Amino acid sequence: MFTGKASGGNGPMGEVKEETPFKARGEVLALLPDTSGNDINGLGEAQKRHASPIMWHDPGILAHGDLQNWFFANGTAPGANEHRASNQEFTAKPLPELAAIAADWEPEEASAKVKEAALMRESDIVGIARLNQDWVFEGYEAPYEWIVVLGVAMDWQCLKTAPSHKSQIEVQNQYGRGTRAAYKLAAWMREQGWDAHPHGGPLAGPVLMIPAAIEAGLGELGKHGSMINRRFGSSFRLASVMTDMPLQADGLDAFGADDFCANCKVCTNICPVDAITSEKQTVRGDTKWYVDFDECILYFVENNGCGMCIGQCPWSRTGTAPRLADKLARRRARR
Repeated sequence: MFTGKASGGNGPMGEVKEETPFKARGEVLALLPDTSGNDINGLGEAQKRHASPIMWHDPGILAHGDLQNWFFANGTAPGANEHRASNQEFTAKPLPELAAIAADWEPEEASAKVKEAALMRESDIVGIARLNQDWVFEGYEAPYEWIVVLGVAMDWQCLKTAPSHKSQIEVQNQYGRGTRAAYKLAAWMREQGWDAHPHGGPLAGPVLMIPAAIEAGLGELGKHGSMINRRFGSSFRLASVMTDMPLQADGLDAFGADDFCANCKVCTNICPVDAITSEKQTVRGDTKWYVDFDECILYFVENNGCGMCIGQCPWSRTGTAPRLADKLARRRARR
């Protein structure tokens, strides 16, 4: 089904002021492949497997590649393409050559230095995880042992207006900042004599970012399919650096967002195409929150982005996430 409710404006958190049916344009519907995106994602599959590329990789290998091309060719947000071009120009610059002698640090010291370097190079939060090869997309390689996951905060005042042009430009700005942060950190790591491979959005890389971010201690998966961080809620973007520098993994940071999502209906109610369900789904052998790809993608493509779910998420409101996390911690302590 490719119709659903469309919000007539942004009211209080989660309120839909009016409902009008969304129907995708014929020219966009014509670009849909015969294969369901949910099937590509592994919805309902009990066996674990690598994720298949579905969007934001090379469109030539994607069943939905024509939709992706339409998305980039038909964006209307003023300056969006210029932001993307600037990002591509930055990433085209070569990284420094590896230093001849690698810094000889113990993993704990190396991790502290990496985090300090990241925070000095445009990152707002940083975590480290051992790179699990299960996170690598089918057909891709990630021959590194460690992944450093970076987060850059978004301006919630812009994000909450999604899917407006204002929010789209903010998304592009922060993807650009995340990319710069990753490349600057990778350059620093190579100057210490250790190989490093950076990646920033909006295009996808070889590794699923969200499971890496969870393992790196940056938060929990929300019902809306995005991360929830104890400091920024869902108002942030991810980037990463894979490396062979010996590091120390951070632990999970489960502060109660998952339980909160189970009882919250804000994103479910605000979604203009009913893509967010109230129950977790089985996806490639894991039970987790899942956003219906087939319902989401047409609205996302036609609007050149969306983000209403994370913009209206209670955790994303400026200053709210730390208070919510503390409140949930006190509640758990009383049990």
